[in-house]
Amino acid sequence: MKIITWNVNSIRARLEIIANYIDANSPDVVAIQETKVVDEDFPIETFKVRGYDVAFSGQKAYNGVALMSKFGLENSKGNLIDSNNEKRTIQAQINDITIINAYFPHGRLKGGERFFFKLEFFKKMKNYVEKESLIQKRMILLGDFNVAPEEIDVWDHILLGNSIGFMDEERDAFRDLVSIGLIDAFRLKHPNERAFSWWDYRDGSFRKNEGMRIDHILISPALQSNLAECFIDKGPRKLKGTSDHAPVVVEIK
Repeated sequence: MKIITWNVNSIRARLEIIANYIDANSPDVVAIQETKVVDEDFPIETFKVRGYDVAFSGQKAYNGVALMSKFGLENSKGNLIDSNNEKRTIQAQINDITIINAYFPHGRLKGGERFFFKLEFFKKMKNYVEKESLIQKRMILLGDFNVAPEEIDVWDHILLGNSIGFMDEERDAFRDLVSIGLIDAFRLKHPNERAFSWWDYRDGSFRKNEGMRIDHILISPALQSNLAECFIDKGPRKLKGTSDHAPVVVEIK
């Protein structure tokens, strides 16, 4: 089963790019963040004609998440944790795997309200996974975490030491979430690879490969033996008018 996660930075603005990518790569499951559209305006037919069942939770101009599956979506639900009415989480059962798609807060500058909102979001997600006993099941938590956990996950760990997404407090929050037994699928398969999933639009960051790995696929131990591959597909990031994120792909046997 091929699963992708992608922060598309507006599903309507990138719809043609997304559709072309799906046509070319035939993923079984697609998890999207930053749809930036209310549910009534979600372009559901684009995905239905391609054989996907679709569940989404969105709002105008900000946030928004969606799950699409060729194997159906059972028990789909959004707003898994309290996030101040921001549409950031959606979950469904696909085959025998529980998939949680999450868009973690950006956080902004250290010490502000949004900074603490981000740290609290990580705690709430950890508590949710533990409360639902998901770590003991076949489960995937994926999405845009807005955190690069290790020095190898940024292009310059000294220059970016106090940058959003790489501050000590944010990295500690990520590690605390993972500490319950979650496995970073990309890092398991590529322990020493410096690779990024996000590049700023400014200053030719993508051309210079000055990025951060902030989009992650975390799996429960029950799926470790089924993990065939996990990689970042930089292809769509090269396109004109694309998202500043690249898709992350996982293949489960």
